[in-house]
Amino acid sequence: MKVRGWLALVALAIAIVLAGCSRADPSIIAAAPEATSGAGDTNVAGGGPTSLDVAADPTQLKFQQETLNAAEGQTITVNFNNPAAVAHNWVLVQPGQEDAVAQATTASNGDPTGITGVIAGMAPITSSSATVEVPAQQAGTYPYICTVPGHYAAGMKGTLTVGSAAAGDNNQTAGGTEPASGASGVLAVAADQAALKFQQEALTGKAEQPLTVNFENPSALQHNWVLVQPGQEDAVAQATTASNGDPTGITGVIAGNPPIASSSATVEVPAQQAGTYPYICTVPGHYAAGMKGTLTLEP
Repeated sequence: MKVRGWLALVALAIAIVLAGCSRADPSIIAAAPEATSGAGDTNVAGGGPTSLDVAADPTQLKFQQETLNAAEGQTITVNFNNPAAVAHNWVLVQPGQEDAVAQATTASNGDPTGITGVIAGMAPITSSSATVEVPAQQAGTYPYICTVPGHYAAGMKGTLTVGSAAAGDNNQTAGGTEPASGASGVLAVAADQAALKFQQEALTGKAEQPLTVNFENPSALQHNWVLVQPGQEDAVAQATTASNGDPTGITGVIAGNPPIASSSATVEVPAQQAGTYPYICTVPGHYAAGMKGTLTLEP
């Protein structure tokens, strides 16, 4: 009897243990973290890689996304798209090294490979896409720039903020890019180094507000940017021949700068009505050779 009683107690104990395990399973499963997926997901610090989208603006020297964010301690995949025929790239650099990197890459025509101060980047591309793998970084703010000569100086730059509080807040639209516009009142234009043309031959801004145009001429050949009244291009080009391209005081000129070489200038454009306005280079012979574009001001 004692043996049978002992066996009964053992059987009862085993049954209790099994029942307890069975009841515990649902709670264990519920406590397990769920996997996430889909574009735009951002992992917390220490998680897997984050994917960010960046695009070059097709009408001016700037990135469509000028601020990006990611969590600390994770690798980052940057998907860079350049829809323009003008070469651009995306290069992440050590804080404070923007000027040095931009200067150092002049000799390589913008290729950041092997340049001191570069965290990650890619060679310039046109009308295509590329991927940049960024190793995990400590919390902080890191600048990114386009290292094609003259583009950084013209304003093609942005910042990547690394930190857990920044995760998932990338100021991007559902498609991963922000629409290009001149709503900020600041536009960038550059002279082409290889031809008598502007790199941006079409710009868009807001009507009835002042505009600031940052003009960059990376070439040793003189150029300028001059906005004129519609239909006055030929007259202005002819009138500025005597002043060697200086548009100051010339009838038909809305705003412009004297010719410059290997430098940049800022042109303040007063508020204009909605419409399309031509801009030209008034250095003698340059407009006739095709150095012109249009600024469309939208209501």
